[in-house]
Amino acid sequence: MHEFGSDRRAMRRFGSDRERRRRRANALYEFEMLLREEGISDFVCDEEQDLFRFPDGRFAFSNEWADVELLQERGYA
Repeated sequence: MHEFGSDRRAMRRFGSDRERRRRRANALYEFEMLLREEGISDFVCDEEQDLFRFPDGRFAFSNEWADVELLQERGYA
């Protein structure tokens, strides 16, 4: 049985869904910046807009937002 109180405790501990999504996007972004420095990134960096794209030009993620469905569909998440 799932208790409502446990949802509130988890939310206090991990943040809201929005906050968790933002942290996940930020982690992807930071990790990809490190890979880019090593020259092994699978993504194209759009420096003008400060985000990463798939090689076909579609948006993948930025520092604050990620297209998780497309990343999963393409085997990245």
